[in-house]
Amino acid sequence: MTLSEQISEDMKGAMRAKNDATLSTLRLLRSALMNKKIDVGHDLSDTEVQDVIRVQVKQLKDAIATFETGGRADMAESNKVELDLLKTYLPTEMPDEELSVIVKQALADSGATSKADMGKAMGFVMKAVAGRADGTRVKVMIESLLGVFAFVFVTSLLAAHPASASIGYVDIPAVGSVSMIPYLETALRLIRVIFLWAGLFCINDILHGGLQMTTNASRDDEHHHAEHKIIHGFFGTGIVIALFGVTTIMIQKIS
Repeated sequence: MTLSEQISEDMKGAMRAKNDATLSTLRLLRSALMNKKIDVGHDLSDTEVQDVIRVQVKQLKDAIATFETGGRADMAESNKVELDLLKTYLPTEMPDEELSVIVKQALADSGATSKADMGKAMGFVMKAVAGRADGTRVKVMIESLLGVFAFVFVTSLLAAHPASASIGYVDIPAVGSVSMIPYLETALRLIRVIFLWAGLFCINDILHGGLQMTTNASRDDEHHHAEHKIIHGFFGTGIVIALFGVTTIMIQKIS
């Protein structure tokens, strides 16, 4: 049974059950599918049907956000019911963790390093997710990870020169006059680089938390979890900045 046929059968079931809410949603969907069929001039494939459903899902999400902003909780809840029904005809949403792995691989494969490469990266990711994540969600995650990569690149440049100078050119102390200062300075510089990478993970938590709040704004439990992730990310970033500052001062004192 094709997806279009399944929707027709579900409409009949809703009519028999006198489920007006489901019937109304499926009638609107069926009308949109008929219009699409006329436009393309052939029976719709399952992929084309899902494309139409995704358009309606996006419209519902936008409407929910508008109603919530306007204090119309009743209308927002009504649209959420419709949204949940339409989602049953789409592939299961890909978890953020799985999507993050795919996006990172796509960025590596496409060679994307800045927002100028967004289109190239989007093409790689959308093909890999095969409909299990919408374009808006993919775009937000790509932008987030490109920001992280930029952070890594800049901080690596800042840390690389002094660190490599110490790590690569430590003087071997003469016998009888051993000084631990060069080794201590090298260790501190290595620790400082580790702090930079710890900061990367904290920033990644903030970005992922923001992504979850954007994509799951209508789910209270996930929204709450995202808030905690952002708070922990900011807290961790503050600690990293403080520790980085302390090690920098120590290095200046012994240099």
